[in-house]
Amino acid sequence: MAVLETSADVLAEKRKLRKSLFRWDLVFFTVAAIVALDTLGAVSSQGSQAVFWLVVSGVTFLIPYGLLTAELGTAFPVEGAVYEWVRLAFGHLAGAVTAVMYWISNPVWLGGTLSVVAIAALDTFWGEPFGGIAKTGWLEFLVGFLFIWVAVIWNILSLRQMKWVPNLGAIVRLSLLAIFGILVVASGASKGFAGTLSGWQPTSDVFIAVIGVLVFSWIGFELSTNASEEMQDPQRDVPRMVTFSGILSVLGYLVPIVGILLVISPKDLVNVTSFVAAYQTVVSNVLGGTAANILNGVVGLAIVFSLLTSGTVWLMGADRMMAIGALAGSGPRALGTFSARFGTPVPVNVLSGVLATIFLLANVIVNHVFAGGNLAALFGVVLAIAISTTTFSYIFAFPALVILRYKYPNARRPYRVPGGMVGAWVVMLLTWFYVVAATVFSLWPGLFTDTVTGQALGVDRAPFEISVLVTMAIIIGVGVCFYLIGRRHAVHDRWPDEGATADRREVAGVRRA
Repeated sequence: MAVLETSADVLAEKRKLRKSLFRWDLVFFTVAAIVALDTLGAVSSQGSQAVFWLVVSGVTFLIPYGLLTAELGTAFPVEGAVYEWVRLAFGHLAGAVTAVMYWISNPVWLGGTLSVVAIAALDTFWGEPFGGIAKTGWLEFLVGFLFIWVAVIWNILSLRQMKWVPNLGAIVRLSLLAIFGILVVASGASKGFAGTLSGWQPTSDVFIAVIGVLVFSWIGFELSTNASEEMQDPQRDVPRMVTFSGILSVLGYLVPIVGILLVISPKDLVNVTSFVAAYQTVVSNVLGGTAANILNGVVGLAIVFSLLTSGTVWLMGADRMMAIGALAGSGPRALGTFSARFGTPVPVNVLSGVLATIFLLANVIVNHVFAGGNLAALFGVVLAIAISTTTFSYIFAFPALVILRYKYPNARRPYRVPGGMVGAWVVMLLTWFYVVAATVFSLWPGLFTDTVTGQALGVDRAPFEISVLVTMAIIIGVGVCFYLIGRRHAVHDRWPDEGATADRREVAGVRRA
């Protein structure tokens, strides 16, 4: 059996992996990654045009992105896949920056918008316990701290035992969104709609405002491929995962965003609370009284659980990728250690929790010292940071499709993007345009509009730009430092070109569940 030649250290760590993921595990894993409830309010806050741009981006970004992932995920089915695609295509420096961006964006997201929306949901559905979590700094930090470390503990435990988290998380959020759709129809039939779908005609200003959050909402197809060597059959299952999870994800965004726009008056659309406010409204309209209070409590818990599983599933994929990057020479060797007991990258898991906690503390301080407890303003800043760092990590990953076609033309590709090299270039350029635009417009909202120097997402321009640009520069700097640290143990293997085809590749010693 052909094995990609690599260092003994890498093989020793990969022998701790267990094959645990089946086809429907991958589908649920990906739905849990893509359908994130924290961005529903941010998208719908742009009004009815959000639906237009959601559909357009679904056709011109999501579909090409799915095709790209299907080819790379089946041709190069390796643990830490996104890092390995970039390293094989562009080298260790690009791999290191990509790995660090992809990884760190998740603690930033977990300690940022996910925690903020979870706290807002608890305050909304549970009647502002203790006078309002978001209004009390120490309580906000405590709730966010528990939220973060539950996700980290779930990541430390073995994937075979904990794959129920993304599976159940996907089922809960799809059920939650389906119930919301039914309640919207029932509420409209009995009380009418306060919102509207009119005014959907597209404008460039709204496109610039919404593109970042749309791309951030759609990404996630490749996340499960970072655990490729823990899949039973990635070359058969990845294309099917892309198809099924893509359909569910489109419905998972289209239904609630349309519902929010119908239920909430345009003047009341807010980036943080629009979804939870819309849910509370339709529950009260349809049920009223005690039944509404009971269902509100259950819905609040379901939303928090869904947010928690979003953070958990992204850590599962991103932490594995960072650990493989560190093993291969794009980071400190100690971060590449996997637990012999659990088969998980515990050092990276713990470091992710520490970084998320630090970011949470910074957010709480900013919220209560500088923003006066204004969750909407805080949400805008942390979402911009999460979007820009995340989308930047794909700037090398998407061109890898074309580069690897040229560098490894003989690698067996069970699935190919249709249209030969022309089709590959079209898919790559479409997806690359979206992630570049999302990065730029997240770093400088309102660019090319008349608000280019005005407030950004409710925050004065200078502090906003300092926050996001300094954060981006620091993370890129960490990536370069990781590259320099890892050069001493860097792996310079190549993908087998002839004879040892990708369909026969298997890492020696990977255990089967």
